[in-house]
Amino acid sequence: MTLFLDSLTDDPARWASAGAWAAGFAAVSLWAALKGRRKSEVASEYIVLYASQTGQAEEIARDSAASLQAGGRDAQAVSTATATVAQLQAAKHILCVISTTGEGDAPDEALRFEKTLMRETPDLTGRTVAVLALGDRKYDQYCVFGHRIFNWLVSCGAEAVAPAIEVDDLDAAALKKWQDLLAGLGGQETVHAGAGLPWRLEARTRLNPQGTHPLYHLSFTGQTTGWQAGDLVEITTPHGHRRDYSIASLPEEGRLDLYVREVRKENGEPGDGSGLLIKGIQVGDSLPLRIKSHKGFHMPEGNGPLLLIGAGSGLAGLRAHILQAQARARKVWLIYGERHPERDAALSKTMQAWRDEARLARLNLAFSRPDAGDGQYVQAVVAAQAANIPAWLGETGAVLCCGGRDMGLAVEQALTGVLGQAWVDDAKISGRYRRDLY
Repeated sequence: MTLFLDSLTDDPARWASAGAWAAGFAAVSLWAALKGRRKSEVASEYIVLYASQTGQAEEIARDSAASLQAGGRDAQAVSTATATVAQLQAAKHILCVISTTGEGDAPDEALRFEKTLMRETPDLTGRTVAVLALGDRKYDQYCVFGHRIFNWLVSCGAEAVAPAIEVDDLDAAALKKWQDLLAGLGGQETVHAGAGLPWRLEARTRLNPQGTHPLYHLSFTGQTTGWQAGDLVEITTPHGHRRDYSIASLPEEGRLDLYVREVRKENGEPGDGSGLLIKGIQVGDSLPLRIKSHKGFHMPEGNGPLLLIGAGSGLAGLRAHILQAQARARKVWLIYGERHPERDAALSKTMQAWRDEARLARLNLAFSRPDAGDGQYVQAVVAAQAANIPAWLGETGAVLCCGGRDMGLAVEQALTGVLGQAWVDDAKISGRYRRDLY
């Protein structure tokens, strides 16, 4: 916020705009706090606090609470979006399942928690605390937010029953430590949601046969119900790893579609997830898939216009939103990026056709590696549209971004330059800015 205000110089109109954004942010934070207070009237001996970006931490937290309940303990899972100081003080045992996103950032649903509760020092003497920190070691800021919550709770007087348990990419051995900790608290083993139902691979097509980074379209048939735009499908690899993919289709299309980029490890071996989907199964084979609700990337409330931003396989997370928005008569502006305008053009040409069919009100394409001229990324398009984006969004519009993590961080930086840090923070809390990054 300080940097945002410093950049306004002496322009009275921009000072007024900053004040409006700040007031809006404060109002949303107060609303969230009051909402959380109402939901936390019932105290529990065990509180399982979670901060989730894709839904994985929430799922583990709910399974943890169910384990404790099965052991006869009074437990409930509570989101950092609604948790209150009173709720933490009422519990005897505070268990936390915390994801880290971005560059060591809090998940969107935990922003209010970090900006309000964690700036206080409530007395938590007499409570015990344990933290399961989810992360991925390939990123520099590994499990950082989980450690921030752990350190804050301990600084407030809570007694740590164990050091924070770090989980690299849902590593089974680390998760077993958490299960052992729950068992020591009286938790009982419960039935997990499982590997899902069998889905038949009907077609697999390479979208860019001449491209340097293979991208595939996979189409499955099975029980085509139970998801909405923004949801994920989980696969379990032969090595036991779980991988999530954005669902590109809607149930009414009668199929489950994925866009999968081929991934190679440093040693040249196929990635665990893409290797299974692209090489490990054949057309006609069945594969267990589990549908996962990704509420943090569902359609924002209201009927305001949408700005969708993505690149490459990230269109999977946006395609269903375009169809759902069309059904709800919501205007859509898509900014989409790929590598080459011809060799990687299959999806961008589809989007051009959708624009011509009026499924899209506006479309901007960016190609990072054309044969001639300077390449352009989607974040550059966002910056170049600085004069148009605020007017497009107005008071009710929303932004959804899907694709690689680095792209998402660059897009957020560009949006901050266009709309201001206060707008971005406010929109994350209110649900007007939603991301599905990987």
